[in-house]
Amino acid sequence: MNSAFAHLSQGVIWKCNSSHWSKDVKLSANVKIMDWLPQNDLLAHPRIRLFVTHGGLNSIMEAIQHGVPMVGIPVLREQTENLIRVEAKKFGISIQLKQIKAETLALKMKEVIEDKRYKSAAVAASIIRHSHPLTPDQRLVGWIDHILQTEGAAHLKAHGLQQPWHEQYLLDVFLFLLVVTLSILWLCGKLVGIVARWLCGARKLKKA
Repeated sequence: MNSAFAHLSQGVIWKCNSSHWSKDVKLSANVKIMDWLPQNDLLAHPRIRLFVTHGGLNSIMEAIQHGVPMVGIPVLREQTENLIRVEAKKFGISIQLKQIKAETLALKMKEVIEDKRYKSAAVAASIIRHSHPLTPDQRLVGWIDHILQTEGAAHLKAHGLQQPWHEQYLLDVFLFLLVVTLSILWLCGKLVGIVARWLCGARKLKKA
């Protein structure tokens, strides 16, 4: 990744624990590493061009919030699925971790930075995310009025909160399964006893 970032003309801010950085690897001149970053604030900066991410849902939503195209390198399964959706919406691309090489990553980053279609798609997604018919204050007041008018909005409460305690903890289900299991074991024991007595009777007849 360090070699790939060196191919970019832009500066790179990289969240990386400096104590884990190998002293044998020279940091690229255009790269600055930091132990911690205010990621959301950084993505909100007007000069941000690209976000390289592992594909976590929160990171993707923050990038969409600010209209920033991205290159994803998924590590876990959930992140792979998230980045498939990102690629489908055309505001980013992904590279599999096993296939990553400096040249490949550099080309993908340059593609997203230089191809304005990625930025346009990210901005369009940002507009959709920001577009709400009501402000947060208006939604809050609306829900408070609804709760007052319906005397507590009991119809919105989860059914589980209205169940008896033994149903909430599934004790009735466990009891049923326990009875079924014990019944099956009892029947199996009876069958084994019958078969054993039949075999003993058959041996006695043979000896006689």
